[in-house]
Amino acid sequence: MDRENPGLTRMAVLSSDRLVVVDYLNQSVKLFDVVQDKVLHQLEVDDRPTSVGSLPKARVAVTLPSKNTILILHCDSKLSIVDMITVQGWCWNIAYSNKLLIVLYENPRKIEIMNLNGSVVKQNELNMSKKIYWGDKLSVMTEGDVTSIYVVDYNNKRILRLDENLQVQQIYRLPDGAKPWGVLAVGENQLLVGVFGGDIWQLDSTMGRWTRLGETWLIGSLAFCHERQVLYGADSSDSVKRYAIS
Repeated sequence: MDRENPGLTRMAVLSSDRLVVVDYLNQSVKLFDVVQDKVLHQLEVDDRPTSVGSLPKARVAVTLPSKNTILILHCDSKLSIVDMITVQGWCWNIAYSNKLLIVLYENPRKIEIMNLNGSVVKQNELNMSKKIYWGDKLSVMTEGDVTSIYVVDYNNKRILRLDENLQVQQIYRLPDGAKPWGVLAVGENQLLVGVFGGDIWQLDSTMGRWTRLGETWLIGSLAFCHERQVLYGADSSDSVKRYAIS
């Protein structure tokens, strides 16, 4: 049972009909059915979770920053903890690709690639502001043999593209000096970027072309379901909204 109004900070697509959403204010993780439009199960955790990333075999990874912990949850009819990974730092955002976790830290300001057992494969410090705002600051996409890691640099009004060695390969500056709060790679070299002021922009990273999709007032996480061609997001009322993306 929620003690406060929902604080929906991140969400991840588990299947075409289910999302996993972290509720920062209520220190919980929720399994959400998008067809029935209801919460199927709510798991209370021992910290305020900030990020969630989908894993294979109906699992997700959830970050608990002040505990320096990543939880691995199995998601069936309910959510259950199957593993815990201790990390060195305030883990804020998480993603998964090629059997590896990618973790973005607030303190110290760094990014790591690690195995699911917690052993670090690569790490790199980031020359960015340590001030974190709500929204997804990390998104990963593998297309063909190329894995791209996208990171929001809020104060410098740009998106960084890193390679698998965590080296910056490209910098995308937002139009009109907008400040990004979130980034989501959706495939075919397309990024969705939320900016303060309510707009969602689409970037064709191959052409470097920005297109304004419209004003949504989303403030939290973005999640895209390829099967349904639907964008999910949390708005200022902390409810999950759906948007058709062509």
